Amino acid sequence: METQEADLGKQGQGEAPQEGTSPPGGLRRLAEGAPHPVLMMVIVAALLAAAVLLYRHLTAGQEDTDDAQVEADVVPLGARVPGQILHVAVEENQAVRKGDLVVEIDPSDYEARVAEAEAELGTAAAQAASAEAQERIVVASARGSFASAQAALSASSDVVANAEAQVEAARAAVVRAEADRRKSDLDLARARQLVAAGAVPQQTLDNAEAADDAAQAALREAEARLAAAQEGRRMAVSRVAEARGHLEQSSPVEAQIAAAHAAAALARARVKSAEAALHLAELQLSYTRVLAPEDGVVSKLGAHEGQIVQAGQPAVELVPARSYLVANFKETQVGRMRPGQRAVVRLDAYPGRTFEGRVESRSGGTGARFALIPPDNASGNFVKVVQRVPIRIAWAKPPDVPLTAGLSADVTVYTR
Repeated sequence: METQEADLGKQGQGEAPQEGTSPPGGLRRLAEGAPHPVLMMVIVAALLAAAVLLYRHLTAGQEDTDDAQVEADVVPLGARVPGQILHVAVEENQAVRKGDLVVEIDPSDYEARVAEAEAELGTAAAQAASAEAQERIVVASARGSFASAQAALSASSDVVANAEAQVEAARAAVVRAEADRRKSDLDLARARQLVAAGAVPQQTLDNAEAADDAAQAALREAEARLAAAQEGRRMAVSRVAEARGHLEQSSPVEAQIAAAHAAAALARARVKSAEAALHLAELQLSYTRVLAPEDGVVSKLGAHEGQIVQAGQPAVELVPARSYLVANFKETQVGRMRPGQRAVVRLDAYPGRTFEGRVESRSGGTGARFALIPPDNASGNFVKVVQRVPIRIAWAKPPDVPLTAGLSADVTVYTR
């Protein structure tokens, strides 16, 4: 005991322990070169901090997500007209080119409709030609009839004036004949007195009687001429009235021409209607052939020969060859994302391969906003949830990589 106390006292005074003696545990570990636990914790913490700083330095300006999928604008192809499927030209998951026939519907009914529309168009065209010819005839006839009526009225007016003159002349002849008859009456009475007195021979009386008879005949003739002239004037006046009526009947020339123009326009409109009906029938006939609108793969084939389909009923789904990616980033990641930034894509279906892409656009709303039932934070208890913003990534798919819409992907966007 005394020896041990002496040894400890020497150690406490800085003397080295003698050989054969055991130093304390901590000093023994230091003497043996073993690291101290506190030092180990400090070293590990320093290494972790350095690793975090290095990772943040290496990944600065990068935003990544594993919530991404390959997408394509899948187009459901269907018949635009109802009918029975005559022929299905594709098989399930077959590659097609733009314009290739996919499904054909029996065109018999639609061919008959086209023939009917062509016949209707021919009838309407013939009616239009007849209406246009009638239009030209009416225009010429109306204007010619009006000019003829004007000429007839003018001529009948001249006839009336001439008849008036003839009546006046006949009336003057009657007055002259009456004067001659009165003179012959006086001469006859005087001759009778002279013959009775024996102053003149009988021949003088005979001459007076003959002159009186001639005067009476001339008077009757003049009266007859006056009556004929008056009748001619009445006829001329009636012809004037008739010509005036015909002129009034022919006077609405513009109205007749307008009616003819309207009839021709109606016929031409019927032609256009028939042309539209024919075009519609031809379109419906063309719709019996369902064609691929672009290159792609047809899947989910639901059409079979002999099947009756309705307009708009999907027959097959076309997955186009052009694809893109939709990456759902957290709202805390999209603040610095802009169209045109570089993106790297990794597909779960092709591990070890990377594909280049570019940010194309950013959705106008979060994924939750476009859900069937969007969340309403104003109702119930509110729990803040980090939202996802869909980012569309454009890329050029290598030709040796067959892709399927819906494949999962990891996307990294370089924002610097």
